[in-house]
Amino acid sequence: MDTSSEGDHELAPNDISFNTIPFSLNFHPTEDLLVVSDAEGRVKLYKYSLDENELKLSLKPHQSGCRQANFSSDGKYIFTASSDCSMKVIDINTGSILYTREEAHDYSINCLVSKEFMVFTGDDEGTIKVWDMRQQNIVCEFQEHGDFISDITTIDDRHIAATSGDGGVSIYNFVRKSMDDISEKSDNELLSCLSLDNGQKLVCGSQDGSILIYDRNNLENVKKFAGHPQSVDALVKVNNNTFFSGSSDGIIRYIGLRPKKLLGVVGEHSTFPIERMAVSRDNRYLGSISHDYSLRFWNVSSFYEEDESEDGDSTTAANEIENDDDEIEDLENADQVNDNDSDSEMGDEDDDDDDDDEEEEEEEEEESSSDEDIKRKKPQQNPIKAQQTEKQKQKQKQKRSFFKDL
Repeated sequence: MDTSSEGDHELAPNDISFNTIPFSLNFHPTEDLLVVSDAEGRVKLYKYSLDENELKLSLKPHQSGCRQANFSSDGKYIFTASSDCSMKVIDINTGSILYTREEAHDYSINCLVSKEFMVFTGDDEGTIKVWDMRQQNIVCEFQEHGDFISDITTIDDRHIAATSGDGGVSIYNFVRKSMDDISEKSDNELLSCLSLDNGQKLVCGSQDGSILIYDRNNLENVKKFAGHPQSVDALVKVNNNTFFSGSSDGIIRYIGLRPKKLLGVVGEHSTFPIERMAVSRDNRYLGSISHDYSLRFWNVSSFYEEDESEDGDSTTAANEIENDDDEIEDLENADQVNDNDSDSEMGDEDDDDDDDDEEEEEEEEEESSSDEDIKRKKPQQNPIKAQQTEKQKQKQKQKRSFFKDL
């Protein structure tokens, strides 16, 4: 399977097909292995390569759907969570079930994330539990949401964030066993969550296709923008400024955070919804599973190589804007510049009390983009630099918008 890169960057392992809809996908932290769980409770371990994909292990630890299978940080074990409310620990070398917690939750477990010796689980009724697997006991639990926990992400060594079907996102300090903050409920379900900008931003995908960006230090500060015609079910970090999104329309998109912009398309599963995505240990392959009963590999090494330099470019640009008061004043005076040429940026619905209604309407109109145009557009090689080389009139407004987003 090829991407738009050249040479060796075009190569990726062949697709893997299943007889049952796959529920989860995760890559091994140190080896070329991946684990997939499915709707019938099976867990399969594969060794992937350009030559062939070898099935190393197949077992059925759960009698109902295994909604999540994830490697431990050292790669020796697989943690699984099921709709039968149980959680298990599997040895990847023997396939032996080393530990079982039959009633880990009172309701079906929907997600599981591990970090070092800690495991975090969320169920269909909004309960989050923190486990210390050294003692195989619960450290603490939280019941702040009124609907299913859709995703959990680690922010740092002390904090996790969780999204829920009730439309809210919450942050917890699992060391102090306390909740730090919880947002107001949005109008639709939040389905996926990602920590970006050195843990200062939480990016959440929603049921209606919009993406919500929360300030980690104040969840009341949220920005919403469109760009997906259907729900955003999976998010994968590229760097602090860019990420991949998987949508129910079957398309994997490449998105920038500052400025908020669709940068291109990685690939698609025809029109079948994307269930989950994950990136390999070396950032070489992006894996995606879908309702088309397949796992597809995408060679995304070029995205990560490019974005290593873009991180530096983004930091430099931010510092220039923050430290140059004269330039900021010029941008304020440049507000009257009128330019009908616009980029294919995602629609920004930020609320700003300092801007009048006409200015907001004009900026939203300039930043909106056609999803069909994005589907045909190839990923930009360096979106930050391309943004800086826009026409002079547009450049003033874009710098001003970029400053607001910092």
